[in-house]
Amino acid sequence: MAGYEFRPLKDEDFAVHLLMVHRGHDTFMISKALTRIYYIIEGTGAFTIDNQKYDVAPGLIVEVPPGVEYSYSGSMKILLVSHPRWFEGNERMTRNNPDVVREDGVVKIIRKRLRRYLGRIRKLVAS
Repeated sequence: MAGYEFRPLKDEDFAVHLLMVHRGHDTFMISKALTRIYYIIEGTGAFTIDNQKYDVAPGLIVEVPPGVEYSYSGSMKILLVSHPRWFEGNERMTRNNPDVVREDGVVKIIRKRLRRYLGRIRKLVAS
């Protein structure tokens, strides 16, 4: 995913971003304070909001209020408006987005190695 933030805006409580989404957001997140409004300019995809999946296409608007878990996937150009402006510590990432991050490949290898190492550590501690 790549993007661009339009700055400066006269009202510093708003942020506007142009997002180029190639696969989607890799995690689900919950915003503490921001309301986000996504306008789909081109492409198709899906937003999963509070465990409900919604297909999106050009011309649709998606509003995500604070306190709601969500993520998105697909190949899209999106205009994002946030209020208030993003700040450090606003988001809490909750889990991987399975439409974007698959459990195969590197993640699966790392998980197997961690389990093996933890098993060795448990044996050492138990001895």
